[in-house]
Amino acid sequence: MRSTTTTRSAERRLGVLDALRLFAAVSVLAFHYTARQSPAWGGPAPEELAGVGRWAAYGQMGVPLFFVISGFVLLMSAWGKDVRGFVASRVGRLFPAYWVAVAFSIVLVLFVWPENPAFLGHEISEGGAVLNLTMLQGAFGVPDVDGPYWTLWYEARFYLLIAVFMLVGITRNRVLAFCALWPVVGAMAAGSGSSLATAFLMPDYAPFFAGGMLLYLIYRDGHDLGSWLLVGLQVAFALQFATRFYPEVLRIDTPWAPSVAVVAVICVACFGLVALVTLTPVARHSAAWMTLAGALTYPIYLVHENLGWWVIHLVRDRVGPWGAVALATVVAFAAAFALHHLVEKPFGPRLRKATLRMLERSTEPATPTAAPSPSPTAVEVPSPAVAAGHVRHARARDVDVRPVPARLSPEDLHVSARERRPYGSHHGLDAVHGLDAVHGEPVHVERRRSRHGAPDAADAEPSTVVFPPARPQPRVDRTLSGTP
Repeated sequence: MRSTTTTRSAERRLGVLDALRLFAAVSVLAFHYTARQSPAWGGPAPEELAGVGRWAAYGQMGVPLFFVISGFVLLMSAWGKDVRGFVASRVGRLFPAYWVAVAFSIVLVLFVWPENPAFLGHEISEGGAVLNLTMLQGAFGVPDVDGPYWTLWYEARFYLLIAVFMLVGITRNRVLAFCALWPVVGAMAAGSGSSLATAFLMPDYAPFFAGGMLLYLIYRDGHDLGSWLLVGLQVAFALQFATRFYPEVLRIDTPWAPSVAVVAVICVACFGLVALVTLTPVARHSAAWMTLAGALTYPIYLVHENLGWWVIHLVRDRVGPWGAVALATVVAFAAAFALHHLVEKPFGPRLRKATLRMLERSTEPATPTAAPSPSPTAVEVPSPAVAAGHVRHARARDVDVRPVPARLSPEDLHVSARERRPYGSHHGLDAVHGLDAVHGEPVHVERRRSRHGAPDAADAEPSTVVFPPARPQPRVDRTLSGTP
C-alpha cells in the first residue's frame, strides 16, 4: 500500500546528490588515468599503478551511475514545467562549457598532439571535428574529439524523450507506465533489427535512466510497493546488460581480468546510492562544498581525458607515474574550476535567456495582414477625336474613375454634340458617351446636375469621367506599311 507520507518538495537542493555526481566523475577520471591503456602512457598503465589501477578499472561504471542520477534530476527539472523553459535550461547548462572544451580538444588532437587519436584508432577530420560542436556527432557516426563525449549523445536522446513526455503531459501513472515499458520496447526494437528505434530508445542504458525516474517518483510521492517493484525490474534489466558488456570492455581496455560479481555489485550500487542520498535522512545533509562539487562535475567530465593524458604524456618521464597522475588531476580540476567561473556562470544564463526568447517568438501566433487592393488601371484622356456612333456603357469593374473639372464641355472631350444626350436624369446626372479614340472603348462622362435639373457649373463637387482600362496598342511595322 502506498505510504501517506507528505509529498516532498522537488525544489529542495540535494547536496549529497551533488557530491555523488562528483564521485562518479572522479571514478571515471581514475579509470582513465590509472587503469586504461592510453596514449598518455603509450600503452597499458605502468606496473607502479597496478595496485590501484585494477580497482580503478571499475570506475568506468561511473557512467551508469551518471545515468541513474540524470533520470532522477531530469524528471525533477521537467515536472510541472513547460517545454520551452526545459529546452532553454538544458541549452544554457550544457553548451557554453561544451563549446570551449571541444574547441580545446580540436586544437589539441588535430594540431598539437595528433598521436592521441592515432593511438585510439580514430580518424578525426576537420569537418568531423566541427560537427562535434553540435553534440550530435553520434547521430552521424563521427568520432568524438574527446572520449567521454559519447555519453552526451545518450543524454541528448534522453532529453528528447523527456521533452516529448512533457508535450504529452507528465503524470504519475504515465511515468510508471513509461518506465515499465521503455526498456522492454527498446529490447524488442534491438531484437527486430530496427536501427532507428534502437537508437532512439537506447535499450542498453534505458534501465538506468528509468530507474532514476522511478526513484524521483518515490522521492516526490512517497514509498509504495508498486514503485519499488518497478525499480527492482529496472535493476534486473540493468544487470543483464552490465554483466555482459562491462567485463568484455574492461578486458580490452585494461591489462586485468575483471570480476563479473564485482560488476554486478556496482551495477546494483548505482541504484542503491541514488536511493540512499535522496530517500533517507542522508538527503537532509548539505554544505557549500557539495554545491561546488555539483557545479564542477560537468566541467571536470568534459576536460579531464584529453587534457590529463596530455599532461601525463609531457611529465611522466620526469616525475614518475604517480607524480604525473597527481599533476594531471590538479590541472584537470583547475581547468574545470576556470571553465565553471569564466564560462558557465557568465554565459550560461545569457544563452538560456536567448534560447527562451527565440522559442517564445517562434510560438507567437502570426498576425493576419490584409492583402493590398489592386490599383486601378490609369487611362489618359485621348487627344484625337472620338469616333461617333459606337456608344455602349462600360461595366464598373472594368473602368477607372477620376475627377475632372465641373465645367467640362463636350468639345473638351472631342465628343460630337449629337452624342450628348440625357441619361439618368432621375439621379441628377447628365451623361456623355463616346469612344476612346485610341482603343475604340466606350467613354462615360457624368456631370452632376443641380436640384432644378440643369447642370450646375458652380457646383463644388467635380464631375466624374469613367474610362476603360488601357490596353497595349498593336505594334505597327512601318517598313511594311511604307511609312518612312
